[in-house]
Amino acid sequence: MQVSVETLSDLERRVTVQVPAEKVAEEIHSRLQSLSRKVKVDGFRPGKAPLKLLKKIYGDQVRYETVTELMKNSLEAALIQENLNPLGGPNIQSKNLEEGQDLEYSATFEIMPEFELVGFETIQVERPVAEVVDQDVDDMIETLRQQRVIWNTVERPAQMGDQLHIDFNGQIDGQNFPGGSSENAGVVLGKGTMLKDFEDQLIGLSAGAEISFDLSFPNDYHAKNIAGQTAHFQVKVNTVEEANLPEVDDAFAESFDIKEGGVAGLRQSLRDNMERELRDGIKAAVKHQVLQGLLAANPVPLPQALIEVEIERLARQLHFPPGAQDEKNQQLKTQLFGTEARRRVALGLLLSRLATTQNIKADEQRVQTQLETVAASYQDPAEVIRWHAQNPQAMESIHALVIEDQLVEWLLERAQVSEKPSTFAEIMKPARPQAGAADQSASEESTE
Repeated sequence: MQVSVETLSDLERRVTVQVPAEKVAEEIHSRLQSLSRKVKVDGFRPGKAPLKLLKKIYGDQVRYETVTELMKNSLEAALIQENLNPLGGPNIQSKNLEEGQDLEYSATFEIMPEFELVGFETIQVERPVAEVVDQDVDDMIETLRQQRVIWNTVERPAQMGDQLHIDFNGQIDGQNFPGGSSENAGVVLGKGTMLKDFEDQLIGLSAGAEISFDLSFPNDYHAKNIAGQTAHFQVKVNTVEEANLPEVDDAFAESFDIKEGGVAGLRQSLRDNMERELRDGIKAAVKHQVLQGLLAANPVPLPQALIEVEIERLARQLHFPPGAQDEKNQQLKTQLFGTEARRRVALGLLLSRLATTQNIKADEQRVQTQLETVAASYQDPAEVIRWHAQNPQAMESIHALVIEDQLVEWLLERAQVSEKPSTFAEIMKPARPQAGAADQSASEESTE
């Protein structure tokens, strides 16, 4: 058997295998002899039919089975010989299957990247330093009040903070466009669900008022088909409503299941929760910086097979419609999930290598603590713990969380860490990306 290996890229290999014609003929002959003892042929006693006749009847089938098995066994031997470990199933292409000639085929596949981790000391981390202050609690209470707002219809011109229900229709060059019209749409002035220039046109209007105006969409507007264009809108105001917020009193506190202490008890409960959220937020911010630093210091080639698996996993997690597995569908999934999939695959490779080289294993006490923390958020924590104990895959996810935290701590000990003054609001509400996250728009439909 002859074996050759080609390097097609950093991770892609093509193995070409040649099996001598004599070996193929020998295996076919052996199979035919074995077959002769099993099959019945009219006119012959069992096992007495000549091989030439059996070959005429079963030759194609026997050759197919022989070649398939030879390819399987020879490829396994070739991979062991060349010390190669394919990721996923190889792509097999036959080169020569002619009878009487050497069997020749190629197998193309990806391998795991080989790399050494470096640059731990170059990782730079700014650890946010903040505390929950009275103003943060005040802001949280105001948020809770806003969540329980009651809207009352008023007979006056609209002002900032009011809620309007409007009919509107927008056209570009006399043509309707997606998301450019709606009936009885609700908009709270100043909340930013619509473009500011659109909301500004509504201030001072009363119920029954109608208005038309031109609106220019920003050049960087998320809906590329209308970015930079000017639309003409016609708007009718159906109702104007003002907010009626609940008083912050003992009844308000009781509505949040505060049994004792009234408003003071509510404030303390909120502070406790916010301090826990702040600790988690600081931990998440530090962890993100550590992992980003590890990625920046260790660019590694990524197996496309692993990326594709991760894309499919993300698509399922986010309930992406299965649809047809055609090229267009795959391109859309790659566009939506490709970047995050590449990041996750890279981090998986780096953290796995770090755990192996530093012999870092999950601390079982921390695993139990993490499990109890997860279970505590459910109505019956004991049942959740029992369920995990009976589901190895679920427990594996708990182990993964713990070992990832341990790896981040190991990296953090070697990173350059400084402190950065911050606030609860800054840590809990990081800057939104320019695209992909609830952009402002001229209508609720066009933000979807």
